[in-house]
Amino acid sequence: MAWGNGVASDVTVRDLVTVGVGGEAVRVRISNFFGDQPLAIGAATIGVSAAGPSIQPGTLLPLTFNGQSGVTIPVGQYVYSDPASLSVTDEETLAVSIFVSGTDLVSIHPCCTTMGPVSFFTPNGGGNLTGSVTGAGLSIASPFPRWIDAVDVLQTSGQGSIVVVGDSITDGYNATLSWTTVLQERIDTLPVSEQRAIVNEGITANALTSDVPTDEATGGGPSGLSRLAPDALDQSGVSEVVLFLGTNDLFFGDTAQQLITGYQQAIQAVHNSGVRIIGVTLLPRSSGVFRWTPVQQSELEQVNSWILSSGAFDGVLNLAVPVADIYNGACNASALFPPYDSGDHLHPNAAGQTAMANAVNPAILGLPAIPQVPPLVPVAPTPGCSADQLPASTSAAKSGDIEAWSQLVATTLMTGDRDDDRPAATT
Repeated sequence: MAWGNGVASDVTVRDLVTVGVGGEAVRVRISNFFGDQPLAIGAATIGVSAAGPSIQPGTLLPLTFNGQSGVTIPVGQYVYSDPASLSVTDEETLAVSIFVSGTDLVSIHPCCTTMGPVSFFTPNGGGNLTGSVTGAGLSIASPFPRWIDAVDVLQTSGQGSIVVVGDSITDGYNATLSWTTVLQERIDTLPVSEQRAIVNEGITANALTSDVPTDEATGGGPSGLSRLAPDALDQSGVSEVVLFLGTNDLFFGDTAQQLITGYQQAIQAVHNSGVRIIGVTLLPRSSGVFRWTPVQQSELEQVNSWILSSGAFDGVLNLAVPVADIYNGACNASALFPPYDSGDHLHPNAAGQTAMANAVNPAILGLPAIPQVPPLVPVAPTPGCSADQLPASTSAAKSGDIEAWSQLVATTLMTGDRDDDRPAATT
């Protein structure tokens, strides 16, 4: 959830949530983080999503809270439902419905109109339609989830979850999918006992070091530092946090050193919880819809150099290189590869998101080898496009082509020094 927007009273909301891995039971987290009144839930249900707001017949189940059909959630808090015995499969979409019997400011998550509606609801005064299988009466569709903050899946085996705290790039802004979704597809080819859930906690326009004023168009929300606990460390079974924030900090005026200080604070907080933290290099960007100056570019290169060379993170996913303009004869690592560019020179489209997911080295996340998914755009690395021709952020190696350089970085990170007393993982 990113902020509160819109007042709801006597309404039913049905959010669609796609789970990463399958299991034998589910529970739901409902957030009133940004409400201005206690959130009175009169009834709630869960079922397997069909088309639009409808639910597959025979799958609709009631949700309870400490054995009761309803619950009241204080302002700024969230609650979990009791587990419901619903068998779900990998990447299955569930429909979670809640009836809000009172009046409250709605906690919402703004995202990605190109991905289609993920929420259906009644007008105010619409009453309790949580038991509707057809979805009749849930007449308003929205790309913004409302109140439903997380779904936990119970597995008899498995390796826990990987939480990605990010901004619009992870949120999938201007794309029809997110790199985390594609990475989940790769992971779900593994045996059940080796699978991990990828939890996408990206918020459009989010920054690591500062709260961002919010509205329906630009997103924002609480700083990454302030939401590490509720959005990442409080998630069930988390053993890795992937931190993919920072480009907005530089855009809003932070210096490289201010951002690096924020990374160090995040690393300490995550390590204090006994969890590993993985950094991600900031993607190439250039002037377009979102202004970007040479000074900001220099700051980005300094930040990426620190991420790659400092050893402060437990590992690094170098996602800057695979989406850079280094293919088909081009060699400009400070810009997105045009077929991967959504058009604003900042956000990758579906092809770029897929390339990012395919570039993830699974070993850095504690995963065994997993196959890549088919790329959406065929590319050929530019011959002779060496590290000497890259910006400072990628000049750690001084020879070899892009592919060899990125493999060197991955190998170095996998074998680099780490504190012996730092926990390798928790499940």
